[in-house]
Amino acid sequence: MKAIRIPVILVLMTLMAGSCIQDKDSDYERIVERDNRFLKDYLERNNIAAIESQLGYFYEKIESNDVGNQIVNNDVLGIYYEIKTIDGQLIESYLDETKSPRVFKHNDGGLIPRVINFNSGLAKEGETFMIYSPSYLAYQDYSFQQLIIPNSNLVVKVKYAFIFDEEELIALEDDLIQDYMEEKGLEGFEKTEEGLYLKILNTGKEDAKVAAKDDIVLFEFELKQMLGDNVISKSNANSSIQAKVGDQGNLRFLNLGLKDTKEDMEFEIFSPSRLAFGVSSQVFPFQIRQDLFNRGALNTAARPYEPIYFKAKIKEVK
Repeated sequence: MKAIRIPVILVLMTLMAGSCIQDKDSDYERIVERDNRFLKDYLERNNIAAIESQLGYFYEKIESNDVGNQIVNNDVLGIYYEIKTIDGQLIESYLDETKSPRVFKHNDGGLIPRVINFNSGLAKEGETFMIYSPSYLAYQDYSFQQLIIPNSNLVVKVKYAFIFDEEELIALEDDLIQDYMEEKGLEGFEKTEEGLYLKILNTGKEDAKVAAKDDIVLFEFELKQMLGDNVISKSNANSSIQAKVGDQGNLRFLNLGLKDTKEDMEFEIFSPSRLAFGVSSQVFPFQIRQDLFNRGALNTAARPYEPIYFKAKIKEVK
């Protein structure tokens, strides 16, 4: 039940390798020159005294926090942000601090658009920045419907609100699950010692075999992101899949959920990400994630640091 990884195939044309590399270098240099010119013109027109970073973007610190902890590599951050193009087109606004922050890990590949991640190393917890980003540090030539236009330079406002430790992340996701169940009026779920929320819808056939470690279980399922309800994966109609209970290749919540099941049992699970897909690259805005996954740019459609919902019906245990 692991997400399908779509390989990126690089076709090398040996006889033309030198000229291809030169062409790519020239194209990249032209993009850098173009974006830098556009950004500098934008800053000058709007009388913005931004600082140029060594990576090629510009920034202003608009809210300081001298007593905040400096953000360092591998910190898990909770942020609020707004992303626009320099032409003023809104891509996403998530500035409401009454909501849970959006979370990502500050490391290589931790976030799309990359510029927010790059700028993290300049910030302390609680500080707010305005970032003026060239397209090559943002979405590059990627496009998505009318929301993201290729080669867009960005204006990003971001508040690096929190640095989370492991216990705080566990509490954050647990609160998300409980708040969701309360909002939706969901009852009958019991929390396991591992942190799953489990509800048995149908106990199954009375005398059927009970699944134990190394048993093969056939089941139908649907797997969703809890927030937003977007489907991550599901079985085909009238077609079961199978998994070995306790197999190391399974996601941990699946091994926990399949144990002690039997034929015709139906159940629902809310699982924190640490028992599901774990840490992956974060993507803003959320609605482009599935498209990037379909293109092979991500190894999972599931968002990091967010619970998932799993519903299954057991067809056979053997």
